[in-house]
Amino acid sequence: MSLQLDFIHHILSLQETYRGTSPDRILLGKGSLSRKERTALALQLTAESALRRKLPSWHTAGVFLPSSLTLEQCSSEEAAHYKARFATPTDRLIDLTGGFGVDFWALTSVTGQGVYIERQADLVAAARANLPRLLPEAKLQLIHGESIPQLRELITTHQPTLIYLDPARREGEDTTRRVYAIEDCEPSLHTLLPELHALYRELSLPFPRLLVKLSPMLDPVHTLRTISGIQELHFTSVRGEVKDLLLAIDVAKAKEDPRPEEVTLVASELTAQGEELRVSFPQALALEASLSMACAEEVGAYLFEPQASLMKTGLFHSIAHRLGMRPLHANSHLYTGDQLPQEVLPGRLFRVEAIHPFSSSALKKLGKELPPAQITCRNFPLSPEALRSKLRLSESSEHTLFGTRLFDDQAVLLLCQRIAWPHEAEQ
Repeated sequence: MSLQLDFIHHILSLQETYRGTSPDRILLGKGSLSRKERTALALQLTAESALRRKLPSWHTAGVFLPSSLTLEQCSSEEAAHYKARFATPTDRLIDLTGGFGVDFWALTSVTGQGVYIERQADLVAAARANLPRLLPEAKLQLIHGESIPQLRELITTHQPTLIYLDPARREGEDTTRRVYAIEDCEPSLHTLLPELHALYRELSLPFPRLLVKLSPMLDPVHTLRTISGIQELHFTSVRGEVKDLLLAIDVAKAKEDPRPEEVTLVASELTAQGEELRVSFPQALALEASLSMACAEEVGAYLFEPQASLMKTGLFHSIAHRLGMRPLHANSHLYTGDQLPQEVLPGRLFRVEAIHPFSSSALKKLGKELPPAQITCRNFPLSPEALRSKLRLSESSEHTLFGTRLFDDQAVLLLCQRIAWPHEAEQ
């Protein structure tokens, strides 16, 4: 039995009454509350702090959570707001995989209207309770059902100019694989794109834009080589962790052969403070194939550590070219030079203070000479935890110790101090 709207409102009212009460006390206590009420209320109270961190606007609005998994799997507020750049106030929006509604909320905050379709009844019930609180002025249509079987009716009725899709990994697929293919996801873009193209052509409607959210575990290059119409691929990280791959697709080109070499790759770093550093690589794969970059034969005065979204692009030659620096090693993905980088890219910039050859026998002695530091290991025989243990080194944000390799595979320790980018120092 799916959740009823009056039950959801009842739980939200109870949450206000019992705020500050231990969830365990709710679950184990005696009183007039039913087991269903206790379970739902305990979840609301347990999830409050996580909801405040991940979705502060939703926490303020007082939303309902149908399950703890819902909060774990949904977009963060920062990641959702990033997607809003793909919408315009004149767009007619359809979200074919509505889910908890976070991405739909961000897109609709721009369009002012939208159609949401979701097959899970509890998620739809939560959306019907939450979204009017968050978007009181928006024109919303929230539908419970499968979107693909009624695609023709949806397109005919609503004539969307922007379609949003968040495919899920098919049940039964090997979830232990760190990287997987677009073919493992549903709804399938391989069938959806031609169907959308045919429908819009048949109805004589202007072709829409399709925005697709993908897992960062998906193989991006394979996706570019097999999906037609991709204009941009965005790698989005929040607080240093890649959260989304976003495909911006022109459905008008869905019948053409894929052109991966023409796609623009974009790496974006988002912070909780609303700051954003974004860098674009037009015709990224073509440029990357045309470049070659020899490794540095010695460590320069400066070291650059790419942020996660930049690393995820795989454009390591292009990164070096844009920086005007050289990689330390083909597999370390750290860059060095005697001059400051030519361009600001998502990542951390350091001044190299000392270079120490790596020797297991000398680690204890070296640990007495080194100042307290953070430890990062790239292409190095020890993990950061193991290295810290052997050095007996305390932690401090003042310095960073990099365990890595040079061009000749020599393992070294680089003592560095983080510095501001030139434009930051001028502010």
